[in-house]
Amino acid sequence: EASTSEMVSIAVLGATKENGNIDLAQLKEEIEARGGTVSGDTLPTTITLDGYLFKVDRNGNIQQRKQGGTLATVTGEETSNTTVEDAIGNKVVVPAGFIVINPEDYVTDGIVIQKVSNGNQYVWIPCTTDSNDTNKLQYQRTEWTVESDNDTLASKDELTLTDSDVTYSTSDTENGINATVSAEIVAQINSEKVSIEQYGGYYIGRYETGNASNTAVIQQNVEPYAEIKWSQAYSLAKGIDVGSTATSYLCSSYAWDTAINFIQNNTIWTNYATFRDNTNDNWLDKEVVDVNGKVIKEAGTATRLKTGLTTAKANIYDMGGNVGEFTTEINPGSEESVMLRGGRYYHSTNAGSAGYRWDNVPSESITSYGFRTTLFLK
Repeated sequence: EASTSEMVSIAVLGATKENGNIDLAQLKEEIEARGGTVSGDTLPTTITLDGYLFKVDRNGNIQQRKQGGTLATVTGEETSNTTVEDAIGNKVVVPAGFIVINPEDYVTDGIVIQKVSNGNQYVWIPCTTDSNDTNKLQYQRTEWTVESDNDTLASKDELTLTDSDVTYSTSDTENGINATVSAEIVAQINSEKVSIEQYGGYYIGRYETGNASNTAVIQQNVEPYAEIKWSQAYSLAKGIDVGSTATSYLCSSYAWDTAINFIQNNTIWTNYATFRDNTNDNWLDKEVVDVNGKVIKEAGTATRLKTGLTTAKANIYDMGGNVGEFTTEINPGSEESVMLRGGRYYHSTNAGSAGYRWDNVPSESITSYGFRTTLFLK
């Protein structure tokens, strides 16, 4: 008689298509026929069979999981931050008003929280600001591929924005970049670090920020909030989810790079920052398929997709491709003073990968430029 793990392997094999993708509907049928359940409608997914848990990704890789975590105890009715643990003791701090939607997962899978009042979703990134703690992910900037225009690098540490040599062009000041905003950004980065020192991590938007009837949301299957200038993205992000226990920001270079390193450390996409192959993200030259392997965007077509229709990396979508994303990393006084991250649906080389930085003028607002929001605990 086959063991439980063998039965799961047989079911996954039976649901695997010729192109290697998993037919989720078929997998559910296979597992339910054996008396088990499959959670959710996307991959990766969790199978419960004979009292055991198994995590299955879109490539058919199977990992048996431990049970007994306490993440499911968060109700969303708490009035203060709540610390919970996964099944192997990794901590997550959940802000008031949020629930955990994947309590059976490990922290390294990407724990997703959802705000009860509006449905916005964020992923926990555990990290530290202590450079001596080499066993933990560092909250820091990382330079991967960086565009250079006329000897000006598309890279600048936000903490230098109040240095005495920083200047502002007319284009900067006319488009919301000035000394006051620079000081705000420096204060934001310092506040981010204080939060991480206290709570051991932060949250990054699970999706590119979306536009739902002119309301900024972090939800699946909505149009990205694009065709806006950097200054609009900066302002919108600060107002999305603000409460007594957490506050939202436009993603900083520190938060972006740390999240990319988290993905690389905990998924099969170990070179996600610099390579685009086999990611199922939305770039010009790449085909995109849905969870059942159906093509939703042909290779060679420049098509912007709605949020979260590609493949999640540690439960985070589209940090590579789809829309380029504004961050707080700006370079006042230069000809192109705002920077974007992660490539966009027009890019077709590894220079447009998830770690990519490039710069642009602060006045431009186009269909392929959007942004991502972060959430930091107070």
